[in-house]
Amino acid sequence: MKRDGCAPFWRRGTWLDVAQRGQVLVWVAVLFPFFLSIVGLAIDGGIMLSARRGLQNVADGAARAGATQIDEATYRATAGQMVVLDQASAQQAAAEYVASEGAELSASVSTSPQRVVVTVRRTVPTSFLRLVGIRSMAITATADGEVRYGITQGNP
Repeated sequence: MKRDGCAPFWRRGTWLDVAQRGQVLVWVAVLFPFFLSIVGLAIDGGIMLSARRGLQNVADGAARAGATQIDEATYRATAGQMVVLDQASAQQAAAEYVASEGAELSASVSTSPQRVVVTVRRTVPTSFLRLVGIRSMAITATADGEVRYGITQGNP
């Protein structure tokens, strides 16, 4: 067998070397869609996590805004011993907060005398996952706010 000292071992030209190079091409062709989908999941997953965190911040802020709407008449009538929500004002404040954060958000607000629960939804478009037919994903965040008053811990 004649050896060419200048050519690397993978370019020696034997029929066995040529057949092995063909196998690599087949493996690359078969596995490329798999690798592309893994990259798409990683990138779009990161985008979804970031969008979910932002949406949770909006839900938390809306619940906090709603929980600050106390019923002043009840508060005054009980000399500050009882604090309850003005439920209509709490719903309105939470809905206004969500509306101020963007038109693409939808929200539902429920109230009780002591609690505001806000659920915010948004549809986020995908980038790489469009290649496999997933054009968008819906994300949801929920937060609740309670009425609190006075000092509950600590020493005077």
